[in-house]
Amino acid sequence: MTSIRWALAAGCLLVLAPAGRAVPVVGQAQPDYLPFGTVCVGGAVEGSFLVYASADDPKPTVKVEAPKFVKVLGTKTFARQVGAANSFTCVEVEVAIETAREGEFESEIKVTVGEVTTKMPVSVVVKTRKAGQIRLLVAGTPFECAATDSGKMYKAWTDLVRDAGLDTSYLLVRPKQPVLRDLDLSKYNCVLLNAHALLSQTADYVQRVRAFAKAGGRVVVTTSAFFTGSVPAANEVLDGTGLELLDQGAPRGLKNVTPKADDFSPEVVKAGIKSATFFRASPIRVENGGRVLVSAVGFEKAGLGFVATAKVGKGEVTVMGVSLWWLWTAGERGEGADNTKLLRWLLAPPLAG
Repeated sequence: MTSIRWALAAGCLLVLAPAGRAVPVVGQAQPDYLPFGTVCVGGAVEGSFLVYASADDPKPTVKVEAPKFVKVLGTKTFARQVGAANSFTCVEVEVAIETAREGEFESEIKVTVGEVTTKMPVSVVVKTRKAGQIRLLVAGTPFECAATDSGKMYKAWTDLVRDAGLDTSYLLVRPKQPVLRDLDLSKYNCVLLNAHALLSQTADYVQRVRAFAKAGGRVVVTTSAFFTGSVPAANEVLDGTGLELLDQGAPRGLKNVTPKADDFSPEVVKAGIKSATFFRASPIRVENGGRVLVSAVGFEKAGLGFVATAKVGKGEVTVMGVSLWWLWTAGERGEGADNTKLLRWLLAPPLAG
């Protein structure tokens, strides 16, 4: 398990790590690598990483040296406790990739905290956008410091982006900054919203997303009850669509389930998707105007879905009751199943007639 869940305790961040996971050491970076994959010229590409430093100095000097293709957006320093007895001073570094020209870029970001220097490998392939490429806006970026400790876990997602030819932009969710900034959403075909973006949304944000769908865009909402508070926020976006994400997790003993062939809608089957696994997925209630794409497994009430969609104006809103959507395609969660194929199809299915 590489995902991390945070809790606020005694004025500092407490990391609730899975049992058996190694405790970080001074100088360690999280994740250990930032592989942004393939993006297009002109795209917004943002991410962040964390550096663990000694708790002996709560306000250390911080110096960041970045290659020319990386812009440092900012840093912040805070205290963190891992487990019951491991305290650190942590430095979060936010970065953006310069996408003005195409090329393959690979280097290191050097972060010196006090007297300890940490090297963060970073890579990206920037290509010129081709006519007809689907433009996807991801809010917030999966390439962020709380997502995983291993950069290898991004491979399934970055392979999907490359193979599908998606022109993908990634936005950090930053305090006191509008989630969607001042971006012109009409330039995108699809907007994907994860838990972090939902938890930071405002009324204006919700209106912009709903207007984008009504005008013909595709909105994909993905979160679950695992992220406290994100389900009610998701339902603000879904209000009036006939879709409602339920704020509950999988029943006891059914954290990891695999729906059967007849749990998939005909359009999903027609797309060549034969199987999918769902880990701690939250169910979706579907009413008039919505339709189930993948039925929920293990819940007493019939008619619920793990994936459902509804037409909104000229566009569509789709919801998937899965958090860490990019990790859903990786490792043991995606092996032997069509998780990657399903996610790719959700981002670019034909609109319902």
